[in-house]
Amino acid sequence: FPSHDMNPGNTSSPYYGKILPMSQLQVSTTYLGVGYPLFSGYIQSWDWEWADQAATYAIVTARAVDGFRILALSNVENITGAATNDLPGTRVGQILDQISWPATMRNLNTGSTELQNDPGTYRTALEAIQTVENTELGTFFIDERGYATLYDRATMATMAVGTPTTFADDGTGIYYQDLDINLDETELANQVTLTNHGGTAQTASDATSIAQYFPRTWAQDELLNKTNSAALDKATAILNYRKDPRIRVDSITLDLSSVSSRIIPGLTLNIADPIVVKRSMAGGTTLTVRIQVQGHSHDITPDRWTTRFTTAYPLSTSFVLGSTEFGILGTNTL
Repeated sequence: FPSHDMNPGNTSSPYYGKILPMSQLQVSTTYLGVGYPLFSGYIQSWDWEWADQAATYAIVTARAVDGFRILALSNVENITGAATNDLPGTRVGQILDQISWPATMRNLNTGSTELQNDPGTYRTALEAIQTVENTELGTFFIDERGYATLYDRATMATMAVGTPTTFADDGTGIYYQDLDINLDETELANQVTLTNHGGTAQTASDATSIAQYFPRTWAQDELLNKTNSAALDKATAILNYRKDPRIRVDSITLDLSSVSSRIIPGLTLNIADPIVVKRSMAGGTTLTVRIQVQGHSHDITPDRWTTRFTTAYPLSTSFVLGSTEFGILGTNTL
């Protein structure tokens, strides 16, 4: 931009009257004639920096945040329309209605958990939504278009067993630039306690894991399951996910600076999409990990573009008849 266009006092600027906090910002790119949205959010601040006191131009930095900022700044108490037996998608929609979030900017799965009535406590809209998210064991996020998005547990499980994008350093998949591999205690939990609003604590534990790794607790309270048994079922699901440490690929980095097979997945992979990562290890072995995308970031300069995906194992998966990986009778993938 010409520097004078970013001067909020310049009445001749095409942006006059628009250089304000919370102005909407959208970032997108075009590749082979197809447009790809990268980010949609709101400008939190405008910062000017001059080279010296004599300079008549400035470098202007617009710092932006996504819709989570809006949700974190908006308080709710009694949710209009909320009732016992609401499903997660309905309840999140009611919370969004309460803060006048546009109906056209939502992508909410229905969900399968019957909820208690809303507790009516004073909290942020983000806290209220995340309580529903945690109760369902789903995922709530703001997507690259700015849509408030809720994936329920079934959707997350189904996506986890979908056809993955394969990244490999041995020629059997798309070549990557960097991996962050870890085997540690970060996700370890062998005593999982979930407590419903007005309920009693429900704990699932694993004696073998405790004997080997010492007690490692993980807890959430004020959840909105209708029954204690529902909370216990979910505590057991989390325990099965966390009781044993696993080699993790926490992130994978792709260089999109030149024409390559990395560009399309770098622009299109999104939260919950499945990927397989292969890494050749010392001694002639190959590490192969199937995980899901949990987030992504783009680092773009005039001469380089790198994309980094954060990843995690799926919390649960589906049983798929005929699948050689997820359709083996006698195994528990659920």
